[in-house]
Amino acid sequence: MNGPGLAICQILAGDEEGGLEKHVVELSNALARHGHRVTVIAHEKYRDRFSPAVVFEAQDLSRGRNNPWALWRLRQAIVRHAPAVVHAHANKAAAMVSRVLPFLRVASVATLHSTKRSTRMFRRFDHVIAVSRTAVRHLDHPAVTIVHNGIAPPPRVDIDTEALRAQLGVPAGAPVVLAIGRAVPVKGFDLLIGAWQGIDAHLLIAGEGPDLPELQRQAAALGLADRIHLLGQRRDIFPLLALSSFLVISSRWEGCPYTLIEALLAGRPVVSTAVGPVPDWLPDRWVVPVEDVPALHGALVSAIGLGDSLAGDFQDAFRMAQEELTLDAMVDRTVAVYRDVLARRTPS
Repeated sequence: MNGPGLAICQILAGDEEGGLEKHVVELSNALARHGHRVTVIAHEKYRDRFSPAVVFEAQDLSRGRNNPWALWRLRQAIVRHAPAVVHAHANKAAAMVSRVLPFLRVASVATLHSTKRSTRMFRRFDHVIAVSRTAVRHLDHPAVTIVHNGIAPPPRVDIDTEALRAQLGVPAGAPVVLAIGRAVPVKGFDLLIGAWQGIDAHLLIAGEGPDLPELQRQAAALGLADRIHLLGQRRDIFPLLALSSFLVISSRWEGCPYTLIEALLAGRPVVSTAVGPVPDWLPDRWVVPVEDVPALHGALVSAIGLGDSLAGDFQDAFRMAQEELTLDAMVDRTVAVYRDVLARRTPS
C-alpha cells in the first residue's frame, strides 16, 4: 500500500450475476487487504462474498434509479459511513449516486464497465474509470483513466490429461478448444457451433444457462454432437484451460470478459470476436468481427492448424497480462485515481 489508508464507499446497484459483481467483490476485498477502510452498499444477496474486513450495508437499489426513498436512504448511508471517496459501479449506480452528489461532501469516482450510448450520469463525478478504451467511445468527461480488470494469479495446475479426456469423452490426441460462459444469446455460442462445421477438433463449452437445450439440438442437427461437449457448470476451469489449445470467445457483446484475463494469465492463446477490450489485448489476426461466422470459422481453423506454435503469437499479450491484468495492478491503479481526485479537491 502506498500512503495512508483511505475510507472508500463502493456502490453496486444491481442484483445480477456476472463480471460486474465479481469485479466489485474482488476490488473491495483487495482494497481492505491493502489497509483501506472499505464500505460496500449493495443488495443483501452479495453480503457473504465480502471479507469480514469490509463493512457491508444491505440496500436494494435494483428497483428504480428515480425512487426518492431509495435515493434518500442511499444518501443517508453514505453520510453515515463518512467515506473520503464514493465509488459507483456501472450506469445505474452512477445515476443514483449522481442524484445525491450535490448533497454530499465527498470525492466521487464512477466506473464505466462497458460501452454505453448514454453516459450523462457520469458527468457530475470527479473522475471516471473505464475498463477499456472502447468503453469510453461515447463518454464526454475531462478526467478519465483506463484501469483494466485484474484477477488473482491463476493456480498452477497439474492435470492427468488422459483421465480428464476420458471423463469428457475426448479421444486421446484430438485437439481441444474451450469456450466459457452462460448459455445465453449474448455469448454467441450458437454462432460458435455454426462456425464449428468442418472442424476436426473437440469443442468444450463450460457454463449453465437457458439456451443449453437449444444449443444441444443445434449441434445434433449439424452432425456435431460427437465433437461439441456442452459441459454445464464446471469448477475446474483452469484444468480445462490447461487441456485446451486455446480459448474461444464468440460473444455478441462483452464489458470486460474475465475469461480473457484468466486465459492470458494462464498462458493460453485466445481467438475472439471484437468485443470490449479484446482488441486492446490480442493480435489482430485472432480478433474477428462480431457475428461473422465465416471469419470465426477461418480463425479457428488457422489456430488449430498451428498447434503448439500458436502461443508464439501471444508472447506480448502474455507479458502485458502479467503486468496489467493482475488484481494488485488493478488495485494500485484504482487507488492512484482516488488519491489524485482527493489531491485535486484539497485546496493548496
